[in-house]
Amino acid sequence: KMHLPDLVMIPGGTFAMGGVEVAELPVHQVTIKPFALGKFPVTIGEWKECVADNACAGELATGPDDNPVTNVSYDDAKAYLAWLSKVVGKPFRLPTEAEWEYAARGGKSTRFWWGDQMRPGMANCKGCNDSGEPGQLMKVGGFQANPFGLVDMGGCVDQWVADSWHKNYQGAPADGSAWVDEDGFARVIRSGSWKNDASYV
Repeated sequence: KMHLPDLVMIPGGTFAMGGVEVAELPVHQVTIKPFALGKFPVTIGEWKECVADNACAGELATGPDDNPVTNVSYDDAKAYLAWLSKVVGKPFRLPTEAEWEYAARGGKSTRFWWGDQMRPGMANCKGCNDSGEPGQLMKVGGFQANPFGLVDMGGCVDQWVADSWHKNYQGAPADGSAWVDEDGFARVIRSGSWKNDASYV
């Protein structure tokens, strides 16, 4: 049996995208169509299936199968999704930045889906859990799911989205589509990781 990602159907809706940082301004209304997103970050076990089919980089498949795969480039992510599309027979793609933020918020308007303050036991990030222990990569699914049923949408590992990087949201699309510059090479990552502090989550 193949290790394929568990998918969660995300309902459509409208939300206020952005925040208080300069790069997150202006806050703007975005309407999202329903879409599916992986319940967890892609695991090493799932990645190994792609490696076994000679479609993904083998050197990234190190560690326990239920850990998230790390050090994945944008091109690596695209290769995995192309392979997954071929194997499953349905199109897979990266979420847009707007889709990712909408999904991570879980239908809430607060800074995090659980409120405006970081709380211990909600995300795997540096200093987020008051344990005094150094941060470490953990297996997926170790924290509570958000209201949409998604896990590890803050901390854990950085996550690629489809958009090009822009210095702010001036001119960002309001329909949830990817904001891509054909001549731009810098891409957006969201979530923060176990190595980053709560400001990245």
